[in-house]
Amino acid sequence: MKTHKAVASLLQQARSEQRCAYSRVPAEQLAMQRRAKTGELIHVYRGVPSLYAPSGYWNDLTPPERTLHIAKALGLAHPQWVFGGLAAASAYGFEHQWCLHDDSVSIMTANHGSRQQHHQLKRVYMPDAQSTAFKDPSTGLLLASPAHTVIECARAYGFRFALPIFDSAFAKGLTVEQVTTACGRMRADVLPILKLLRHVNPKSENGGESFARGTMIEEGFTPPRIQVPVRDPQTGADYRVDFVWRLDGGRVVVAEYDGTRKYVDPAMTGNRGIQEMIAKERERDAGLQRAGAAEVVHFTYEDAMERTPLTMKLLRAGIPQTVNRKGRSDEGETSHPVS
Repeated sequence: MKTHKAVASLLQQARSEQRCAYSRVPAEQLAMQRRAKTGELIHVYRGVPSLYAPSGYWNDLTPPERTLHIAKALGLAHPQWVFGGLAAASAYGFEHQWCLHDDSVSIMTANHGSRQQHHQLKRVYMPDAQSTAFKDPSTGLLLASPAHTVIECARAYGFRFALPIFDSAFAKGLTVEQVTTACGRMRADVLPILKLLRHVNPKSENGGESFARGTMIEEGFTPPRIQVPVRDPQTGADYRVDFVWRLDGGRVVVAEYDGTRKYVDPAMTGNRGIQEMIAKERERDAGLQRAGAAEVVHFTYEDAMERTPLTMKLLRAGIPQTVNRKGRSDEGETSHPVS
């Protein structure tokens, strides 16, 4: 296909600004549509304006990067729009599960009952959207405040998906007072928010661990202490364990979240081989047992996502379950110590 100089310029500028490309010129719109039909471009957003990105470039982006590319292009086209939800969470750097992204964006609106334009644009009612908006210097977007962002995410997603966002936001300085104040402004159902505030813990190391802890709580397990420092009495080695339960009778159970990156990412492995990493893990487990752990449970993100594998591992380790999965509720749940 012949090079369209105007479209090539639009794509180059968009890429340099880390956003999607669009045009309000009919001839340029048609040129991008033709390129989308051949697969050269991907038609990533079918609203106003239509947004495009080069196929290879788009496929190399992470889900949060894709959401921000869409939001930044829409923010350029609609400077008054205030973005919330996962676009705001991604801009703020809040940890969350990438599977939540679906190439849609949320905007906050003061017009109650305003209709959605299409499935990729969600309008969320917030009376003081403009007056409380935050201009993000890194993306140039108008964002809902961090408190409004976590509340919207709590309403849009289940507890275990919202907990990583809360943990991360609180680690970055969000407070209970800010969240409760924003709840009143958004007229949000406070029960899901209060549950998240009971269990939020800024000590969580990453979104995967927060998601796993949220799954444990949803499944009715006694919430664990997290990121607990432990010293091997034999070697003097210091460890920080992901999850710890001290059960009746003083029995201690440790659980470790094993992300796949732990074995394949050079930044985490230090370029060591998998066999060496496994040997280090066994050495660590032995040190934890010498420090008093009766059992060390290892689980993966997939175990937490599927629920049952994680549930069975914790039950076999003797972790108390106050309610079963079918009877999941808040009854009997207690907040764990922040220590």
